[in-house]
Amino acid sequence: MKVILSSKLEDRIKAVKSLDKDVPSLLPDAVAYPKNEDEILELVEHCIEEHIPLIPKGGGMSSAKGLLPLKGGIIIDMTSMNRKIEEDDNTITLEAGSHFHNPRVYPTLWKYSTVGGNFCGGSWGIGSYKYGPNWDQVIEVTMVNPRGKLVKLRGGDTKIAAHAEGTTGIVTRLRMLKLNKEIHAKMIVFNSVSEAIQYSEKIYENNYPLYHMVLRSPEIAKLSIGPDKWHLIVAYEEDEEFKDGVDASQIWENRDKFFAGVFYENFSKAYYTTYHFDFPLDPKILKGITEVEFANDNKAHVDFMTFSKEELDNIKKSFGKSSFDVEDIYINSRLSKEHIRKIIQYKKMYDKEDLFNPGKLQF
Repeated sequence: MKVILSSKLEDRIKAVKSLDKDVPSLLPDAVAYPKNEDEILELVEHCIEEHIPLIPKGGGMSSAKGLLPLKGGIIIDMTSMNRKIEEDDNTITLEAGSHFHNPRVYPTLWKYSTVGGNFCGGSWGIGSYKYGPNWDQVIEVTMVNPRGKLVKLRGGDTKIAAHAEGTTGIVTRLRMLKLNKEIHAKMIVFNSVSEAIQYSEKIYENNYPLYHMVLRSPEIAKLSIGPDKWHLIVAYEEDEEFKDGVDASQIWENRDKFFAGVFYENFSKAYYTTYHFDFPLDPKILKGITEVEFANDNKAHVDFMTFSKEELDNIKKSFGKSSFDVEDIYINSRLSKEHIRKIIQYKKMYDKEDLFNPGKLQF
């Protein structure tokens, strides 16, 4: 095969590193470093013939367990496939290992993430208040499916690969919608968490034309950027306006220091979990190092971070199982029934042997 393969221990250890707090107990048998689709096609064909599991990897910024090789096999490092294929006024087509170019929705850790890794393992992010999850920004997916065929997914079928963690195929390129507008930001500071929630929910209920909205605690600001009070950051596109608050350009320019950025910087000693709560939001639940991201799904996406495993366990005990469980090995626990149904149907049809990221989908 033309693709570069490594079975060195250091490469196999590096391949499973992510933002999952659990120390990987399993390693792949090898790591592949493809440079183009032809090399992936050849690799997939070989692995199908030899019954070798395959797991794709982007930037390694996921906190779920998508990179855990439950049955060994080969992890495919996609980062060498980082070319821009084409671009027009409204869309851009990028190889899966590329970084972001004028995206409508993107993760807080966009500086380290790849478009393919985020599409296959991410969901909501910056811009989701207006535009929704990352898969709604992708109008065409090219992937090598579990039968070794290069296929294109369009429209609702893109969900077959979205947040599927490679269980339905190896995504090689994405055609994505672009954001062609400047973003402005304002900050509103509050004297109490109750006041902050009341104001935030009023904005949400009145359907203000915002791009992004995030409510941050004073504790998370101390670890990153912002005032020592509860504060709301509202971002809006250049053709809109927002009268309340003060200019927040500096904080917005440092939005990579929002919650995921704080966790990334404190990874060795921090723990986190996330819950999607219905409105109205109870102020009593927002304590400590907390951030609330508002999206267009009528939910408050609340992230909790602690420096104590016991404290994190108490949070999870209080709220029960999350509807977006980042610690569950199964992708089912993070997707809607309609979305997971598409993935399962495709998996059953094309990957009966479960070679593509095996064990991550609950039937």
